Amino acid sequence: MRHILHALFFLALFSLCGWSVAFAQDFQIGQSVILEATKPAGVPLHRKPTSSYLKHVPTGTPATIEKTAQNGTWLFIRLPNKDTAWVHRKYLKTDSLKPGPSTDSQAPQTAAEGESAVWGSRDQCEKVVNQGGRMASESSSTLRLATWNVRWFPVGKSADQPDNFAEPTDLDWLICTIRWMQIDILAIQESLATPEATTAWNRIIASLNTQTGATWRWYRQPCGRPDDHHLGLLWNDTRVSLSQFESLWQFNAKAQSAANACTFGLRPGQYAWVQARDPKGVDFHLIGLHLKSGPTVFALEERHKALNRIEQAIAPLLARDRDVVILGDFNTMGAGDSHSQQYEVKNMRRKVAKTNPGFTTLDIQPQCSHYFRGRGNWLDHVLVSQEMEEVTVTTAQVTGYCAVARCERIQGDYPPAYRHLSDHCPVVLEIENRDQD
Repeated sequence: MRHILHALFFLALFSLCGWSVAFAQDFQIGQSVILEATKPAGVPLHRKPTSSYLKHVPTGTPATIEKTAQNGTWLFIRLPNKDTAWVHRKYLKTDSLKPGPSTDSQAPQTAAEGESAVWGSRDQCEKVVNQGGRMASESSSTLRLATWNVRWFPVGKSADQPDNFAEPTDLDWLICTIRWMQIDILAIQESLATPEATTAWNRIIASLNTQTGATWRWYRQPCGRPDDHHLGLLWNDTRVSLSQFESLWQFNAKAQSAANACTFGLRPGQYAWVQARDPKGVDFHLIGLHLKSGPTVFALEERHKALNRIEQAIAPLLARDRDVVILGDFNTMGAGDSHSQQYEVKNMRRKVAKTNPGFTTLDIQPQCSHYFRGRGNWLDHVLVSQEMEEVTVTTAQVTGYCAVARCERIQGDYPPAYRHLSDHCPVVLEIENRDQD
């Protein structure tokens, strides 16, 4: 009898182990799945791979598996709005775990592989886009904003400070990435205002019009010398209207009035009023920033001074609408060490949260938007007024080679996207396209 019990015990153990192996292997990283609730409240999501409740999402919500924990019991997923969270595998719809058939063995099989190809080279990007690959599906229910410092556009580097790893901007690759990101508005930093730059932007507009069938427009900050860095806005005018452009001198720490908004070669904020073309769509104030660069105490103080003026800059706007989005290159470098850099980000968060109407600084995923000497840094930020109900995400999504590298240290040769596009990576924000005011 004892031998029989032992045999039954080991048989059960073997069966359990075999079940666990199958349990952990019946899905793939990068696979698209459907979430299925067991209660009317929806599917519970968690901050960690344990009971750490974050929020509920409706049954039927699609997601992409990014990683697993505890032998596949917990899955780290990305939602269509780019939010990420942990979910217990019991909330995955059973038939969604089966990998779907591939129609093209040469096409990227996962979202991560598609992103890697887009930022791998111009040819790979065009292949993905021509096959219909996109960072997100176009939807009338959302607008997609992005900020991107394109590094001395279109020459790629300063003439007096050559970067051996930087090349002129690859315009065709830039156009391809804009299409792949499926963005409606792009806030640009570091565009020159030379005839060469104007010609390049005209070419981009013409190509986007032809390739997308939509009408694209471009606006560049008018003040400043031609060889200075300028802020600009690129947008899909078929989907959204931008108007009432203004240079907000307060964000240039050296400026004292609108008359000298671009003094000392620094940039004021670039304002625009945004209105979705959908009559019931979202509207808000948009401000692009490019604050003083430099990992020094002096530069840090200049950035602090500019942010101290934020309330003065936006106060006249709030009577019309209290929905404000501020995004761009804040150059949160600190004063040359990691401690001061972390302090600068923390101080900025605290400062803008107390500013009327109060701003939330969104986290970004992954948490770097720029590389210097092979290390990732978080310089580009997105601020959203706390009263803006159309922003329901808690993070903005970083793409580019930063996302491909997952912010890990890059050793050896810099990625082609660093050399031919920028040392910065785009940061993308998704907004619900419905006016809640």
